[in-house]
Amino acid sequence: MFELLFLLLPFAAAYGYYMGRQSVRDKKEKSSTVRNNNYLRGVEYLLNNEKDRAVDKFIAYLNESDPSFESNLALGNLFRKRGEVDRAISLHEALANNPKLDVAENEISRVELARDFISAGLLDRAERILLDLVEIPRQHAAAAALLVKVYEQERDYHKAIEIALTYRSVLGSSSLSQLSHYYCQCAVQDVMAGNKETAYASYQHALDVYPNSVRARLEYADLLIKDKKLKEAYIKVKEVSEIDPNSGLLCLDLIRKCFPNKADPDLRFALEDLVRRTHSAEAMVDLVQSVELISGKEDAEVQLLAFIKEKPSLKLFSALIGLRSRDNDDAKANDVVVQLKSLIDAQTASNPRFSCSRCGFKSRMMFWQCPSCRRWDTITPIRGLDGD
Repeated sequence: MFELLFLLLPFAAAYGYYMGRQSVRDKKEKSSTVRNNNYLRGVEYLLNNEKDRAVDKFIAYLNESDPSFESNLALGNLFRKRGEVDRAISLHEALANNPKLDVAENEISRVELARDFISAGLLDRAERILLDLVEIPRQHAAAAALLVKVYEQERDYHKAIEIALTYRSVLGSSSLSQLSHYYCQCAVQDVMAGNKETAYASYQHALDVYPNSVRARLEYADLLIKDKKLKEAYIKVKEVSEIDPNSGLLCLDLIRKCFPNKADPDLRFALEDLVRRTHSAEAMVDLVQSVELISGKEDAEVQLLAFIKEKPSLKLFSALIGLRSRDNDDAKANDVVVQLKSLIDAQTASNPRFSCSRCGFKSRMMFWQCPSCRRWDTITPIRGLDGD
């Protein structure tokens, strides 16, 4: 009996080993299935534009996978994108302090850690890391771009300019527009401090680095107007309308200041030029008013009807109602017309005038940097029936 049991022991051991291997294999297959499902669901959510749910699934996928440098790095980035910056910092900090990583991986970890600190508003800590990394040739571009972002958020535009100029070759031509805005920001600070000459120089620097800068020209022109240099100011404004066909609203405000006398023939010529270049509905209304003062009501109405045919707009329709209401002898009917005009004007006055092409932010005011997505030069006038 004991001899039989002794003979069965090897079979029992082999069976146990086989079942153990099978159990491990089953667990691995089950884990792999879960990981794949998480990944596929994440892709599905991403395609359906459900970003938050997609990020959750990708995080679950990475948590299930074998920890590696790449997966830990990606996991930290997903935490940051989801707003869990403390978890992202913890993960990237652990990678940056891991002595087993090679030099390149350590640098990448520190770049991502700097991004985490920027997201958390810990700009001084991000700056310390980036000032070290920007000296490393292969990290010039990433570190310099992030350093510029840090100084921008700190409103230290002089340092932002210094970094942008130093690493201009690696940041590329796309950074020139942004650099011109930093010069403009410095000019605004100079104007507030009463340093007009320095402000003029800053605007000229902005135009030197980015000749097509709309903002630099408009703000330069506004400064010239304050110094009573109206002809020079108008030249700058005219250059803007030549560069940007969507600048009608922005140019119009300054043209009104350049030609304060509404019956001035030069104002009419300036408005005609602006309308020809930008097709701004608000500029058209101003032009019709100028034509009425100089040439009479009949010419103004002919001009206005031509504009309405070319570009139907609530602003132009309201101007036509206002023009014709002055000829209406029927007081009761005229009251109805005036009320209709008031309703149209109230509608156009409540509508946003500008929107961001990047994130859709809308505003009555013009912003050179979108308050929502923080991108430069994405705010443009709204066009259409109830726009400009």
